[in-house]
Amino acid sequence: MKNIALFVLLICISGVWNACAQQKQQAGIPTVGLYAFHPAGEQHYRFWKACGYNTLQFIDIAVSLPRAEHAAFYERIAKGIADAQRAGFKVGVIIQSNISPHPLQWWDTFNPNSKDSMAMRLDDIATGVKLLSKADFFSFFGGDPGGAPVPLGRSGIEKWMEMSGKVQAIVRKEAPQAFYNANIWAVTHWDDKTINPFYVDFWDKEVAYGKMIATNERFITKDCGIEFPLHNYYRSLAFKAYADAKRDPEPYPVAADVEKLKARGVKHLWGWAHFLIDEVDDGYTGYSGQKHPTQAETRYLHRIVSDARNAGLNGIFSFTDGPGSEIEAMNVYAFGMFCQDPSRTPEQSVSEFAGFIADSTSKHSLEQVIRFIENRSTWEASIPEKYQVKKFDCDLKDASQALQALLTVRANPQPGFPLPEAPDKYIERLRSRLEDIKIKDDASISKN
Repeated sequence: MKNIALFVLLICISGVWNACAQQKQQAGIPTVGLYAFHPAGEQHYRFWKACGYNTLQFIDIAVSLPRAEHAAFYERIAKGIADAQRAGFKVGVIIQSNISPHPLQWWDTFNPNSKDSMAMRLDDIATGVKLLSKADFFSFFGGDPGGAPVPLGRSGIEKWMEMSGKVQAIVRKEAPQAFYNANIWAVTHWDDKTINPFYVDFWDKEVAYGKMIATNERFITKDCGIEFPLHNYYRSLAFKAYADAKRDPEPYPVAADVEKLKARGVKHLWGWAHFLIDEVDDGYTGYSGQKHPTQAETRYLHRIVSDARNAGLNGIFSFTDGPGSEIEAMNVYAFGMFCQDPSRTPEQSVSEFAGFIADSTSKHSLEQVIRFIENRSTWEASIPEKYQVKKFDCDLKDASQALQALLTVRANPQPGFPLPEAPDKYIERLRSRLEDIKIKDDASISKN
């Protein structure tokens, strides 16, 4: 009888364990965020909220402006914080590190060992935090811009943590209701700002220094969260560097890393996948330095959100500003929805979004157009083949067919969703993208 009772108990424990694991897998990610760069219009807030976003980040760039413009800048950001909070968002402010003041360029940094330069920068940060004290949180940035203009090695990372501790003390004093995070984006630059991200040394060091920072129990604590860039999970620049080196990237963090931080009481464990929604080109495909036409990367957004969820992160951010909401509305929608629902597929998100844009008679045609555009995205073209996600099944074989299909699409007069712009305008954005693909294809055919 004892053996039977023990067996039953083990079955019950196993059932509870499996149920908990399944519930965890099915749960939405609590913090779904956008690095919005600066305040946006009300139509963007409505769109972002409907997509499932609950947190925004703005950035303090006053250091790059003439001092005569600082007051107006902070007034605008403070109003933006209040507006976004009224719209239902928690709002954070990104603080840059050792940036040299105007009139130097935005990427110019001072030697962090300079006591006078550091004191001046910390005074300016304190002014900004005080004027933006209604923010819900502040995040202190790693590099890019920021970092060591002379090689400092590991001691540079220690110097960054030291500066972060001083910034955290400023936040505690000037905005006591706000919480504080350290964002380790490009912290490699605090080793040496000249380390080249086109080679694996940069990304190897980002992982090594990320581990060094995250395991420092005096730095990352219950009062200091951490934001991980997740570069080795998704970014084309990192994938290309590792493919060139004939190595695979080491994903960081993994679930074991996150569990250790949770056990220490760290509250905010966020991913910061900046580049993907707005498909920021890393210089491979011809759009570097300019806005590209509308695209879609739903399959890659789905992958990074799944990776973040599997790692146990309780928040994830990507980037888009107000205009980006119009250009990349499909991506903005998909990212937010993937965060809320682990069972959602890229195909489902494309289908739903197509239904907002097109009427019922032409929805299928629009789905196929979006699938075609995503299969031809410059983001995908920049990623080595072994790291690419399987393409969509698609009825359309080339840009000419896609343009013909788009001609049959009729705008939905009642989208039933608060889009950032009218459906017909988005349709025109798709047309521009298809024409761009066709021009490049025709040029390629002519060349060959």
